[in-house]
Amino acid sequence: MRNKIFILLLLMFVSCQTKEKNQNKSSKTELDAIFENKFEHSLISRGNNLPDFDFTKDSMDLFLVSTHQNIPVSEFEAKTKFSKNKIAQIVSLLESKNWLRIEKGHPKPTVFIATEKEGNKLFEYSIPIANEIVASIENELPRIKKQFEQTNLSKKQDFKDWSFLILSNVLLDSWQIDNVEKDFLKKEQRPKRHGKNYYFSVMGNNKNNREAFGIYGNQYHEKDGKSVSIYGNNRIGMKSSDIENFISKSDNLILNNIATIFKPKLINILNQYSEYSMKIYKETGYDKEITFDEFFIWWYHFIYTKATDIMNEKQMLEIPKSGNFEYILEE
Repeated sequence: MRNKIFILLLLMFVSCQTKEKNQNKSSKTELDAIFENKFEHSLISRGNNLPDFDFTKDSMDLFLVSTHQNIPVSEFEAKTKFSKNKIAQIVSLLESKNWLRIEKGHPKPTVFIATEKEGNKLFEYSIPIANEIVASIENELPRIKKQFEQTNLSKKQDFKDWSFLILSNVLLDSWQIDNVEKDFLKKEQRPKRHGKNYYFSVMGNNKNNREAFGIYGNQYHEKDGKSVSIYGNNRIGMKSSDIENFISKSDNLILNNIATIFKPKLINILNQYSEYSMKIYKETGYDKEITFDEFFIWWYHFIYTKATDIMNEKQMLEIPKSGNFEYILEE
C-alpha cells in the first residue's frame, strides 16, 4: 500500500513538473517562432514616401510582431539580451516614426501585422466579399472582352492570355487601389509617418519564394533602361529574357476605362459589406492597434487575392504557371 502511495505521489510530481515545463516552453516557443519565421515587409506609397530608417535593425520589426502577439517586453528583452535602455530606445524610435504607440503602459504596433494564423483567418473572412466581386465581374465579362478587342494587344493575343492581368490587376489592384482609398475609405492622404505618407505591413507565411500568403501584387525591375512590371506572387522575379507584353499608351487608356466602368460596382460591393468589414476589424482585435483604414487596405489585398483564385477555379482567368505576368507599360 505504501509503495502505491509513493508511486502515485511520484507521478503527481512528474506531472506537475511536466505541466510547468510545457507552460514555459509554450511561452518561449511563441517568441522563438517569431525569430525563426520569415516575415514579408510591404509598402503602399507613391514617390519618396518611404521609411527613413532601417526597421530590421535590432529586430525592430520582430519587436512589433511580439507586441502584436501580447508577448511581454521582458521576454523580448531576455531573448535578445538587450538592456532596458536599449529596449527604451527602440520603443522611442518606433513611436517617433508612428509605427508604435503606448497604451496603458504597453506598446502597440500602429502598422499592420499578420501572423500565419491571422492571415489564414483573414482569407476565410474575405470569402463573402470575394464571391460578390467575382459574381459582378462574371456579369461584366462579355463587355470587358469587347473592350479588350479594341486594343492592339488583341491583334496578337487572346483575352485568355491577358485575363490574369485584366481581371485581377486592372479591375481590382493597381488600376483600382486609389479608387478604393478615395471612394470607399474616403481618404485623400495615406497615414502620416515621420513627414511621409504610406501604409506598411509585416506579414508572416513567406514560403517557397512566394509573397506572404500568396497575395498578388506588383514588382518592378529595370531592364535595358525600361521599367518592367511583374504582376503575381512569385518573388523569383523575371523568368523571360524578352518581355513581349507591351502596353501602349492607347491600350492603357482602354484598360483604364475598363477599370473605371467597373469601379462603381466594386465600391458598391465594398459599401454593402462595410458593416461586415467593421465587424471583422473589431473581432480580430485590430481595432486595438490600428485604424480601420490601415486594416482594410491590407485586408483588401486578401480579398482581391481570394477573388482572383476563385476566378481561376471558375476558369474565368488563367494564372501563369510561374505565378507572374511580366509587362512593360509605356510611359
